[in-house]
Amino acid sequence: MMTEQQHNTAVLEVSVEEKGVTPMSPTLLNDTSPTLISFPSDINDFQPKLDFRYDIQVHVDNPQKIIEPLETYITYRVTTKVNRTDYPHKEYVIRRRYNDFVWLRQNTATEYPDRIVPPLPAKHTILGQLDRYSKEFVSCRMVLLERFLSRVVCHPILTEDKHLRIFLTANATEFAMYKKRGAGLLRRMSNSLNTISVSYNSRQVDFEFDPIRSHLQGLSEKLTMLEKVAQRIHKERKELCVESHQLGAAFIEWSSNEQSVSVALSRIGHTINANSSALRQYLISNFICDWAQPLKDYVNYIECVRETLGKRDSLQIQYEQSLMELEKKKADKDKVANDEKPLMSFWSKSETDKEEQMEKMSQVIPKLVSIVETNQERLDACSDVFRQEYGLWKCQKKTDFKNMLTALAESHIQYYQHCATSWDLVFKRMATE
Repeated sequence: MMTEQQHNTAVLEVSVEEKGVTPMSPTLLNDTSPTLISFPSDINDFQPKLDFRYDIQVHVDNPQKIIEPLETYITYRVTTKVNRTDYPHKEYVIRRRYNDFVWLRQNTATEYPDRIVPPLPAKHTILGQLDRYSKEFVSCRMVLLERFLSRVVCHPILTEDKHLRIFLTANATEFAMYKKRGAGLLRRMSNSLNTISVSYNSRQVDFEFDPIRSHLQGLSEKLTMLEKVAQRIHKERKELCVESHQLGAAFIEWSSNEQSVSVALSRIGHTINANSSALRQYLISNFICDWAQPLKDYVNYIECVRETLGKRDSLQIQYEQSLMELEKKKADKDKVANDEKPLMSFWSKSETDKEEQMEKMSQVIPKLVSIVETNQERLDACSDVFRQEYGLWKCQKKTDFKNMLTALAESHIQYYQHCATSWDLVFKRMATE
């Protein structure tokens, strides 16, 4: 069993190539690593609140900075506890870098094109222009990577994916070989869908899926607006924190010049400073993990849902185009069949051409009927899958939003309780003196 100290190990700077880890009981993976860098030990304090499946759980922590001659990157420890027959061991501890997570998502999206595959954090812009080796960037990415894995293993279909099993269990050497072997196939299969021209508009009014599109668009806009407003409030709080410290220092300095009320002024000054520190501790320091990061993550998640719906829309467009082609051929056949016989001397030749056209159309139309039926079956199947996926996503969204808002409320409660307690203590002391 890993201790709390092991979970909270700092980021390591390693000058050797990453070593593979075979299935084992969790141990401190960095005992033999050469040097520590100056990352705070609380980098693993950012814990997502997620509901796990009973038979598999994942945890991402212990980021390490790897320095190689041609590149520098961060790896993360991925611990998996599993109780399934297709997993030989109960627990796996491996290390993966960000590009490995990208590989997993690409393969999962290719394997299940009609499923909503959760998003990954952006490559370099999670927190604006922050250094990608800074504490804020690494800790935020670590939380998002764990959230991605947790969503995948909780999904009733994606959790059975063979690529996921390899990702969670293979050591570094095995994983590198597996990635190399599947790279060519992934490139050939990528972007195989969505080949329909986006300039084509569906002829049918979609009473079922149009409201979903509108909801996703509106939700994305509202979350983006909330994130912008929250960023402004966050900036103002940081300014308030600085000014509060200045105000507290002014009261303390004033107390040295007013002997009759020196104690009261000093207590007020120190209380202002303490509340300013509480503001930073409960609201400012938690802003990224409790509010900004979850909002951005959900905007990305909405885009994944819209992308999946777009694939279903492509199948509808393909179906409608084939249906239009069938209707056109039938109309052409009726037109040829209903043409009056010409009264010219070349009547026999024209009649022969007409028969040939009718024969060709009689051969083409059944093929088009078969294509239309196939496209309709594919569309119906994809629509059914999307309904299931959207239902799962709505349940996940409800849980995630509840956790997000609860964390936000708790941080405010803690801050205001601290402030109320501090001022109440000052008033009581002043009343008794």
